[in-house]
Amino acid sequence: MQIIILATGRCRDRHIRAIESEYLNRLPDSMWRVNIRELADAATPDEEAGGQLVALAAVPSPSVKILLDESGDSVTSRSFAGRFGDWQQDGIKAVCFLIGGANGVSERVMTRIDWVLSLGRLTLPHQMVRMVLAEQLYRMHTLLVGHPYHRD
Repeated sequence: MQIIILATGRCRDRHIRAIESEYLNRLPDSMWRVNIRELADAATPDEEAGGQLVALAAVPSPSVKILLDESGDSVTSRSFAGRFGDWQQDGIKAVCFLIGGANGVSERVMTRIDWVLSLGRLTLPHQMVRMVLAEQLYRMHTLLVGHPYHRD
């Protein structure tokens, strides 16, 4: 399965990039291929929508497209892993995570999203969202393979 992270804006902080890389490098290539694509940010969500829509259209089918937003559904790490495991069983080829810019995403983009997921109710800088997502992907992997990293 392919994991695609569409991140609006660049991650300029080398410390955050290092932590993100550390977690993503722990994922087995034989199970998941992770591709991060940085999209241009702009002053408004409508200006960003063009690049986001093109990137979403390029995601292989069948896929699940997830927007990360603090207003989305809150789930536990274990239930997130269970959902991901179900997608693997169902033959989903790609799971795409969209991280919007500072101003959110446009309604045009929202129509292409399958699920809005919250990593927490706090507003986080999009660079930190990437890092937290990377850790949660690793945690999800450990839950699915029975590794003791996650503790309830």
